[in-house]
Amino acid sequence: MRFNSNKERSAYWEEMCRQYSESAVKQAIDSLKQDTQEVLHLHYGKGHSLSEIATIMNKSITVIRNHHNRGIFKLHRYFNRDASENV
Repeated sequence: MRFNSNKERSAYWEEMCRQYSESAVKQAIDSLKQDTQEVLHLHYGKGHSLSEIATIMNKSITVIRNHHNRGIFKLHRYFNRDASENV
């Protein structure tokens, strides 16, 4: 699955939070790299824009976008790993 826009990534985040328990979401997020966890927390938990997060973390906007995009993709893969293993 590809998430081609921030709107699609945000929609997946909201769906994931509705579909899975808070502890399951936390466990999935904990499986990500620390910087990716921080980007997702600052963006979805604290409501910062990606450009604000780049300033906060002292990283380029490209690096922050990559963490964000990969994080959402990895969360999707985490929750859909059983289905993909049966294909």
